[in-house]
Amino acid sequence: MTSTENYAILKENSKTFYLASSFLPSKVRYKVLNVYAFCRKYDDSADSDIKIKNPDVDKIISDLRISNEIINQLKIGIDSDRNFKRLKKIDDLIIYSYRVAGCVGLMMCELLDIRNSNDKYFAIDLGIAMQITNICRDVFEDLNMDRIYLPEEIITDIEVDTEDEKDNLFNKITKLIEISEHYYNSALHGIKKIPFGSRFSILISLRLYQAIGRKILKNRKNYFIKKIHTTKFEKFIILLQCLVEFAVSHVFNKKKQTHDQDLHLALRNLPFTHGKV
Repeated sequence: MTSTENYAILKENSKTFYLASSFLPSKVRYKVLNVYAFCRKYDDSADSDIKIKNPDVDKIISDLRISNEIINQLKIGIDSDRNFKRLKKIDDLIIYSYRVAGCVGLMMCELLDIRNSNDKYFAIDLGIAMQITNICRDVFEDLNMDRIYLPEEIITDIEVDTEDEKDNLFNKITKLIEISEHYYNSALHGIKKIPFGSRFSILISLRLYQAIGRKILKNRKNYFIKKIHTTKFEKFIILLQCLVEFAVSHVFNKKKQTHDQDLHLALRNLPFTHGKV
């Protein structure tokens, strides 16, 4: 698989991450593209009920020397979509998000040569936050595939025939977005632990995804009409804001940040999580 093909896969499937990745150093970006292509192709195989058998993609991951524990957890998460079962509790959602996205954060740690366990916790949190954002944004798209990722603990069925039903669903979406904010805020503490050349890319990726959830909260009416995205102009404004934020808050690495262990209570004993330590 060529780098050109990987660029195309990323650009087609995630314009937000494609933009953020453009700020990575070229060598790091090449590795990230390979990882994204692997995740995308494996994810597509789950959606089509076809087990992935692509030795070239697997070889890429092998060559990057990413921990098998991380890859296995990622595959468990993606494979669960193949035989989809409704998530029961919010803790189940956190575990699922850890597997399909938090593990991508751990893979990024491997690519960026981040070895400190405490620093990896923040990467997991960013993945969890992003996945919750995706779930909140894609509720109706997922419903068309007979999948509901909102846990039964907070809502039994998705009904939007009446205004009361819409209010009920939107209140649950609001609750999940509020949960994602805790994970985004935690992930921010880890920005300074990233090698300097890659920090800005991760910051803008975080802020772009976070903006989707915040835009949902401000667009209750449109939420039931169309999929919520940030516009090019909104992305441009976020980029400018990130430049200022980066210069003020993320250039120097002086203060040690302690991870909030409570964020990983649901992840106890899973690889590289705070709950395992």
